Amino acid sequence: MPENLDQPEQCAAENGACWQVSRLQTWIQHGLFIAAAAATGCVAWFFWFAEETGNDWFGQLCKIPYPTDGVWFLPPSVTHAVFPMVVITLGMLVILQLRIRYFPGTEGTGIPQAIAALKTEDGPIRTQMLSWRIAIGKTVLLVLGLFTGMTIGREGPSVHVGACMMYLITKMTRFPQNLVQRGLILGGGGAGIAAAFNAPVAGAIFALEEIGRSFEKNNIGTIIRTVLLACLVVVLGRGKDYLFYGEVNLNVETWPVGQWISITFIGVIGGLLGGLFARAVVATTRVINPLLKRHRVLVPLGLGGTLAVVGLISGGESYGGGFPQAQSILMDGAEYPWHYAPLKAVSNFVCLISGIPGGLFDPSLSVGAGLGQTLTPAFLTFFPHLEPTSIVMLFMVAYFTGVVQSPITCAVIMVEMTGARFMTIPLLATAIIAYECSHRVCPKAIYEALADIFLLGVQKRQAESGGDSC
Repeated sequence: MPENLDQPEQCAAENGACWQVSRLQTWIQHGLFIAAAAATGCVAWFFWFAEETGNDWFGQLCKIPYPTDGVWFLPPSVTHAVFPMVVITLGMLVILQLRIRYFPGTEGTGIPQAIAALKTEDGPIRTQMLSWRIAIGKTVLLVLGLFTGMTIGREGPSVHVGACMMYLITKMTRFPQNLVQRGLILGGGGAGIAAAFNAPVAGAIFALEEIGRSFEKNNIGTIIRTVLLACLVVVLGRGKDYLFYGEVNLNVETWPVGQWISITFIGVIGGLLGGLFARAVVATTRVINPLLKRHRVLVPLGLGGTLAVVGLISGGESYGGGFPQAQSILMDGAEYPWHYAPLKAVSNFVCLISGIPGGLFDPSLSVGAGLGQTLTPAFLTFFPHLEPTSIVMLFMVAYFTGVVQSPITCAVIMVEMTGARFMTIPLLATAIIAYECSHRVCPKAIYEALADIFLLGVQKRQAESGGDSC
């Protein structure tokens, strides 16, 4: 349960009513905490189910040929791409229209929104970031994105909805100030990551390393308990404990000393590419946001059309978050064309700058897997004792770290998703190198920069509405 809950007050011996009221309030606090943490796990499980179903549905859509079975200006193979292109273009328009008109405040991955909430005091502005309307809107719009082929992950919205769930219980009864201001939001955010990937340790670390950006001694117990409860719900919902990608058996004891030099090259390449991607997202978001306000139809159609064209070029592989491709590369050694990684990155870039609800974990890991698969032959030429799987894993962590600049989380989450504990040291070393390289080209981490942009937008909406809260 949350620590530091209000203790029973010291009452006069002849009157125990005060103690009874305080004890009742403590039980209410515990009950609400458990319910909110469990709800966060349920939401993460639902998002997983929606992603699986959405991928299957969109995959079937990609197999439907155009009714004419080929038209005079398109070969028959291209006509299979018509329906997905139309759906993803119109899907972008519908999602952005709903977001702008009915769910302002749901934009973005969800992690910057949780960070922005921590930067504000409890009050109307925070309520515009964490509310029932936000939680419902984030869920609805994410599901639409998952069913229309958007290149988005589900972990960011899990963080945002989890933070909403945990914060909203503070409106039902009184909690200690440290939990109201930070502890419950951090716990909900960490639980969202943990439950999305069945990675409780990484979820707790991410809450401290990225969302809170400090060690929260007073709140660490609350964070861990929330993470564990949410993960337990997901495990029970799926009927088994599981590894996100599957078990990877690697042992660095077989590496000669010279093979460790490869970590430096992988960290530099992945870190620089990830940092450049993050910097481009932040810079372009600042340009796209005002354009969306002025052109609410043309800009969404342009963004959706871009996704459609990239999907056509990639043969449909750019659609979706990228988990199936990353898993097949990592676990089965599947080979994709060299352009898979850059095209997946372009699609994720378009989705992120559009502001539709959706995360970047899955797409970034998938891009990293594509990079690793493409560059494996070159690395094996110079480092023949490396396993191809280890190269893919290291590139996944390097690029992912370069994008989000959370090295400990990125290394730990890969270990938890694969069970490859003997790769812990190489993954941590690669993540640290990637972080240093990324920080050189993108001095401010992507989530922190997007949080500032989001917070400024919320403050403007608050001023325009005359101070009314959502």
